Amino acid sequence: MQTLAELWTLLNRLNKFSFKVNTDNESVTGWQGEGQGLIKRRGNMASVSDDIELGAVVETIERGDYYVTADRKVSMQNQYLWQFEGDHIRLTHLRFGWDNPVFLFDIIENGLGELVTRQSHQCAADNYDASFVLYADNLMMQWRIQGPKKREVLDYIYSV
Repeated sequence: MQTLAELWTLLNRLNKFSFKVNTDNESVTGWQGEGQGLIKRRGNMASVSDDIELGAVVETIERGDYYVTADRKVSMQNQYLWQFEGDHIRLTHLRFGWDNPVFLFDIIENGLGELVTRQSHQCAADNYDASFVLYADNLMMQWRIQGPKKREVLDYIYSV
């Protein structure tokens, strides 16, 4: 069984990421490719042996490169705020900065030993969901994006 506490502990150890974007024939974005980069963290993180305080936050800043094709590289950055709320972890995207956060979703334990989103994130006409699988030294996070123009799956591997 995967728990929110295990996810929280792992979040505080991750240092790098890689991802692959897959689209189906109905997606018109052209965002198929791979990327990788490093993660920096700041916040009031609990160590492995500490109790996790309600409201504890971690900010993760991902910087790296996205290879749309072998010869086309795009610099990329994501900034997230993770907040431990006891029965869920809230994920917010800070793409517009701290003054204009974008709530994505709450991560919950679904009763089947899985960590999933409580609800989809709606961005314009697109629906974003995610699922999470934890291992000792890495986190696999799969984003599924569905909309009239997007049919994408992003497979992220975050590691220590």
